[in-house]
Amino acid sequence: MLYYFIFSIFATIIATLLGALISKFNNKMPKLLESFLQNFSVGIVVGLLFFEMIVEAIENSTSYFSENKIIGILISVGIILVVGLLFFALHELLHKISNHHKKDNDDDEACEDHAHTSELITNNDNQIVAAILFLGAISIHNIPEGLSLGTIFNVNITSIPYVGITFSIALFIHNFFIGYTMCSSFLKSNKKFSFSLLMTLLSSAPAFLFSIIGYFVSVNDSTLFNMIVFSISSGTLLYVLFIELLPQIFYKYKSKYSFLFILIGILVSILIIFVE
Repeated sequence: MLYYFIFSIFATIIATLLGALISKFNNKMPKLLESFLQNFSVGIVVGLLFFEMIVEAIENSTSYFSENKIIGILISVGIILVVGLLFFALHELLHKISNHHKKDNDDDEACEDHAHTSELITNNDNQIVAAILFLGAISIHNIPEGLSLGTIFNVNITSIPYVGITFSIALFIHNFFIGYTMCSSFLKSNKKFSFSLLMTLLSSAPAFLFSIIGYFVSVNDSTLFNMIVFSISSGTLLYVLFIELLPQIFYKYKSKYSFLFILIGILVSILIIFVE
């Protein structure tokens, strides 16, 4: 189990690196393939979140509060709500700091992954200050993904963690595009490739750290610990899904086949959850 997890967290970093390196040569993949990969990965996240993560949070809560299950459910749902709102508040704060959409005053425009971060970098002439701002901003986006990755590797533990591997594939695809778009935005802002690559790779650090935290905390057999960890992971992943992933899908990677691609991802995740 541990070896699969270690391979997965390094694979997500490699995906970010590959995306950044490809951005150097401005290679573009076919739009239909790009749309399929993004929509399919989102479908996997949707399936694992609603059919596994939230279910695990509720099951652990009812197990711990076996004499009064409704209290356990309310506590678990409350944690999910509070954590989701917290990350949303941080997102809005970053929104104001980066002056996102200041030029067009379009508050309803979808935010691409790390758009705020790119603006902080491009609007700041001091690269050291920009780097500090970057690392703070990127943490808000990558903490949920890392925590969820570490936690989900301890769902339905078997000799081969199919659920964890499936989620890793979704993050691999997602991080590839993050690496590509982040590095591209820096290069377009006349930053050196070495600086752009370094900043893009550093963006993986929070996800790497929190995936390790999520993994080892959720290994504990305590249903109380697992209830808290799965609830926190579910809340953070809900934030990522509705604030980051879905808006991108419908504004940037939308195609007439989007629903079909997302559905395929959901069905694949469900098959893995229930067949394993």
